[in-house]
Amino acid sequence: VMKDEKFWREGMDGKRFALCSFRRFWFFGAAGILGAAVSAGLYLLITVALAGPPEYQVFSQYRIYFDSEKYGEIQDYYNAYTWGEIMKTDEVLDYVMEALPEGITKEQVKASVSVGAMNDVKIMPLTITTQDPELSETIAEAYVYGLDRFGHSIEGLSGMDCWLLEDAQEVPRGTKAGNAALLGLILGAAVGFFAWLIWYCLDDSIYLEADFENRYGIPVLGVLTEKRDAFLQKELETALAVRLKGQERVCVVDAAQTAGRKESASGGSSLEDEVVKNGPEWEECRWPFDEGEAERMKQSGVLLMLPWGKGSGRMAGRLVNGLEKLEVPVVGAVIYGAKDGFLRAYYGKKGGRA
Repeated sequence: VMKDEKFWREGMDGKRFALCSFRRFWFFGAAGILGAAVSAGLYLLITVALAGPPEYQVFSQYRIYFDSEKYGEIQDYYNAYTWGEIMKTDEVLDYVMEALPEGITKEQVKASVSVGAMNDVKIMPLTITTQDPELSETIAEAYVYGLDRFGHSIEGLSGMDCWLLEDAQEVPRGTKAGNAALLGLILGAAVGFFAWLIWYCLDDSIYLEADFENRYGIPVLGVLTEKRDAFLQKELETALAVRLKGQERVCVVDAAQTAGRKESASGGSSLEDEVVKNGPEWEECRWPFDEGEAERMKQSGVLLMLPWGKGSGRMAGRLVNGLEKLEVPVVGAVIYGAKDGFLRAYYGKKGGRA
């Protein structure tokens, strides 16, 4: 009988989890690459394809002269934010508009002007951005005139001089695609890992003897690996000899048949040829059982053959439940097709147990 149908409550075997995770690194990598591609693609779509017409910027710098003799440390009251707001006030715009040709509105000027970060409170970086390079240069030149007038008209300042005025440059787009791809890579890999973690918690596959024994209380007598590890084969031979001592016949049932899989461990012939040279007669019984097979299994008992890896737990559960309904005794189980490298890594040394 299955001890606990909630196999995801069995607890976490750290080494088992790590080894299963290592086998899924390709999945985490693929999820990360997919996330990077999607993130970079969306970023470029928004910033390039859907961004509308190109924009042109004119960068300029102004030296601000504070009237410290009359007003003291008045510069402490100014920063990039306050200057950014001041550049859009009528006190500045009225002077700027005097230098602009007709047809350019205050709203256009307000929308175009911005002040960058100020490392020095006396140096103000001013940027004009529009969709027309000539318009950007025209507004920028008007600010040179307007701020000179403004600097001499407002209390607390003694002047504002333009130190730098560049030509209009097209605003580059999609410059952060690499950052977007890196973020997508990290998020994609993280999503892939958590998806795998959920799958791992719900996975009932058999990788170790304890995976089956803890659920059903049926002893696993041994493991047959793909490369037929000699130590594990000897261990299985001894367990079968002791467990089946005195029996004339034993029925062997492959759990893979319950899922319609074609691969199998070759039933009793594989064990008889490779492991047990002198023992009971082996009979391979195939699912679903007829009445005659069921009666023979009740008399001799059943040895289960369990495929290693994905989906094996659900196959085994169905088979065990079916045998329980028929009141067939199970003498033990053998796991076949196990990965040699997985077991060596888990148990810590080749051909043995840590």
